Amino acid sequence: MNGLYTVMNPDMSSKIPYSTDFGDREGIEYVDVYSPPITTRYGEVYWTMMDPVPFPPEIVERFNSSVFAMVGYESDQVYRGTDGEPDQSVPIYHQYNHHYGAWIKGKDAEMVRLSSDQRDGLPFKLISHGAKLYYTTRLKADAPPSSIQDNPDTPSSQFISEANGGEFRKSFHGYPEGYAQLIESPTHFYIQPMQIDTKNRDHPGPGFVPGPLPKAAQSPPNASYSGILECPCTDRIVKKWSTNYEGQNGGICKKTIASNLTECSSSAVNIAPLVKFNPPKSVSDSGLPTGCVVQTAADGTATAVLNMAKSSVPCGSKVHHSKGSVKISAAHVTTTLELNPPKQPDNTILLTLQGPADKWFGVGFDAKQMVSAPYAIIVNGTGAIWEQKLDDHAPGKTLANSLTVVSNSVSNSIRTVLVSRTLTGKTQDHYTFENTLGSLDLIAASGSTGSFSYHGPTRGGATVTLLDQDGSTCVCNLGISGTINGIEFSKNCLPEPAGDLLHQKNPTCHIQDYVGGLSCCHHQNILLDKDQNPWETETMTYHMKFRLYFASKYEPKKITNLVRLYYQTEAWAGEYDVPKCPAGTPPEECVHQIEAHFTAKDLLYGCSLRGNPHCTGHDATAKGIKLIYGAPHCHAPSCISMELYNADTGELICGVQPHYGTGDVKENKFDEKDYLALPPCVWGDQPGLLEPPILSFDTNLTSIKRNNNTYGHYGEMASWQMRGVLV
Repeated sequence: MNGLYTVMNPDMSSKIPYSTDFGDREGIEYVDVYSPPITTRYGEVYWTMMDPVPFPPEIVERFNSSVFAMVGYESDQVYRGTDGEPDQSVPIYHQYNHHYGAWIKGKDAEMVRLSSDQRDGLPFKLISHGAKLYYTTRLKADAPPSSIQDNPDTPSSQFISEANGGEFRKSFHGYPEGYAQLIESPTHFYIQPMQIDTKNRDHPGPGFVPGPLPKAAQSPPNASYSGILECPCTDRIVKKWSTNYEGQNGGICKKTIASNLTECSSSAVNIAPLVKFNPPKSVSDSGLPTGCVVQTAADGTATAVLNMAKSSVPCGSKVHHSKGSVKISAAHVTTTLELNPPKQPDNTILLTLQGPADKWFGVGFDAKQMVSAPYAIIVNGTGAIWEQKLDDHAPGKTLANSLTVVSNSVSNSIRTVLVSRTLTGKTQDHYTFENTLGSLDLIAASGSTGSFSYHGPTRGGATVTLLDQDGSTCVCNLGISGTINGIEFSKNCLPEPAGDLLHQKNPTCHIQDYVGGLSCCHHQNILLDKDQNPWETETMTYHMKFRLYFASKYEPKKITNLVRLYYQTEAWAGEYDVPKCPAGTPPEECVHQIEAHFTAKDLLYGCSLRGNPHCTGHDATAKGIKLIYGAPHCHAPSCISMELYNADTGELICGVQPHYGTGDVKENKFDEKDYLALPPCVWGDQPGLLEPPILSFDTNLTSIKRNNNTYGHYGEMASWQMRGVLV
């Protein structure tokens, strides 16, 4: 579809070269799938999960209760041909693919939207770019056992993202003979592309001429690429941030308030706004935790105490009797939690909920949004009380009762219910309250009627702080957090040796320093300044196209499933800035480098292959990984190289240098100037390929990424997207 490809590590001693032409293989077919239409204006970001695309009925029927063995794929962005005309490729300088994630879903799988802090959520490191909310396929809860008797752990879905981004069309996505991504009973294709419209409407091409750019763009004048493809934070972007604090009733604060009584007092009042505070005081007491603490008196008042003494005394007390209240005004709901109250059995929590007497109201625990699918307590307009497992903007399911109603009364149109239950949840769906709980995120809502239904605008969230009633609740400094255009800013930059972005003080790690990248590039953002509005009504519409190659016949003894192996050199920021080199630096020395150090085991996620496409399985006999395919992700226009080393031996496992286009698009439509292709490393047991490297789980690995930094760049990436087999 896209012509021939290259691989980075061919066996140069082989008399038979490895062919990247799927047509050269026997017993290989393909199926084409197109995304729904994408329509954008200049400067607009398109980044959302698209509607599912059904597989052709003949493919669904043919592979029902059998295995679809995908041996590779090709991809493009196209104007679809009509009346027998061929598709026309959309130049990458008109629509820039920043990246994509795509899924092939089988009949026993489902597409879900989850939060990274959910109990069944994926680890932060597996989520493509560190977003708190993300999509993934997974095995349905009520799915029957696999119908593949000789391989009952055959995946129910697969995920593809290798060599995505600006390099996606001319980077090879294929596996050697004997390997494939296996899917049982495929039915649908999903894609979540991130596209940026960079087409200058006054210059249809061929070739590229920049359109208007915001002041924050870092591309030089008359560059061969558009500065908006790097997601600059324009003056349309609203950033808000502040220092956050929380109460802690166990252990020791990672960071406390060490010497500022005013900060101690204000932060204590901030985390417990419904508590009456006495004047703050400073002490030097080795019997108290170091730093800022809150002590509660018998009359319910509290005092902020700044303890200057160095101490190893933990926060809280051995009794773990704590209490806290919060009012969520937007929802008209007030909630009080009391853990281990006196004269109650051990492992007890008392919960007081107050809301409108004639309307339903409810509280969800350990959540900031409904997408987290939290455990909740619901009270309807007649005073009935029950427990609910909420879903993503849906009512979810009613749970088995674990509540004891202590009281239920109405006064001045406000209903107050007091219930008790054990701290430990009755089931996995019932939230378990930890003994040392110091703070907890809550969401609340109330309805317009007495019956449990959609809440409308009367909803909100807050954090409740539980003050230890017998000891000292520590006030811990959580650092700075905030939002960009109302969306929570989320980064997870790891310290050395895992990664070096923190050591380099890379702006991507902290909201107060953030000036460009994914967080300024949300769906439908316009990457222009407020006073720029060119070609507002001139949209363009096109489709993403994927050609999936598969084995005509699946032979389980001849084809092995490949698992996904993933790591980010920017560990785990999901992106990073390439800072401009200092003025006067010779051009050949303008090179920016980042490194990451990890082990082969860090590439794994040990869960059922059938359950989730990110899982690497539960093979207890496996001692290591056999690599088959390795592709880095590296944006134009500054990528120099990306290398993966065995740090124990110094051996280069995979070294990739991009192939940059020359601009001869008349001869080769994909040869756009300065846009790149990234030949992957491919290993196999056939002529033309090197023998696959085998890495024990404890093998130390080093990844090195280099970029040209003659100019600065936002939103650069350096992930390894690989495939292999556990051995």
